[in-house]
Amino acid sequence: MMPVNLAVIGYGRIGKIHSTNALSSENTNLKIIIDPLIDETTSSDYLGLKKSKKMSSLLEIDDIDGVIICSPSDYHIEHIQEASKKTKNIFCEKPLGLSVDEIMRIKRLIKEKNLNLHVGFNRRFDPDFYNLKQLVSKGEIGKTHTIKITSRDPSPPPISYIKKSGGLFLDMTIHDFDMAKYLADSEISSLYAKGGCFINPEIKEAGDIDTAIINMTLKNGVLVTINNSRQAVYGYDQRIEVLGSRGTLKVENRLLHGVQKGTKEGFTSANPQDFFIDRYKEAYEQEILNFISSIRGQDVDYANVDDGLHSLKAGLAAKLSLQKNLLVNL
Repeated sequence: MMPVNLAVIGYGRIGKIHSTNALSSENTNLKIIIDPLIDETTSSDYLGLKKSKKMSSLLEIDDIDGVIICSPSDYHIEHIQEASKKTKNIFCEKPLGLSVDEIMRIKRLIKEKNLNLHVGFNRRFDPDFYNLKQLVSKGEIGKTHTIKITSRDPSPPPISYIKKSGGLFLDMTIHDFDMAKYLADSEISSLYAKGGCFINPEIKEAGDIDTAIINMTLKNGVLVTINNSRQAVYGYDQRIEVLGSRGTLKVENRLLHGVQKGTKEGFTSANPQDFFIDRYKEAYEQEILNFISSIRGQDVDYANVDDGLHSLKAGLAAKLSLQKNLLVNL
């Protein structure tokens, strides 16, 4: 099997997850981790691994086959451009960029350099959502009428993160915009967003919201509702329901355990899993293995630059709809 040598840019929580998953693939090596806050002096658990605070260090290594970008959102475009000087195989966490112009620049770069650019919409690789997609595509419930997506975090991220994230619509809802397109195989035609701050006034002071409901019409006529919250005190709430002409399909929450208790007072069950690291563990594993397979020349399905652009446009439209209290056409 062809060896694959990878570099990781950004070594926060998601960078560590992707690094671990990459190394679980047979004959895959991690050659360098780049992060301005990394301690270059500490020993590494990985043989031959270099650590650096500087992006320029990437160009000093000869045998890099792919780059995984996990840096803050506002650095993604810059880091894609730098990585493209070294390899055509690039995986970038969502959002791809924070403006349409930025992503259009990357689109031109992909064409110019024939890049193999994957966008980190990991929920496409979740086994439950993947199976849901297959059943919808096979017509198991007939023609799709509506999709209802519930996505709620157990607690909000730090204010410092929110200030750099692009806001709820570009940081959190962007996954749901992509999931709507993925399940219905259709882009968004129009949307109307409402939102507010109910959890932490500092989020409002940072110019963002913590709760939102978005109603959308897709180009194929399917109606979609997205329900977001930065704080669900009972756990990480991730559910999808698809209603069709011949029935419905649902993905419910994964729980901390599967035991139900029944007494004369009623039935109780466990709370949902704690957060995305647990809930989407398999999805994160599969999306990086999928990226590695593409480096090895296999034909794989993945979220591309057009998917990243579509979700960004939806996020920006949702921001505009919230500000103007208007239905926005994409």
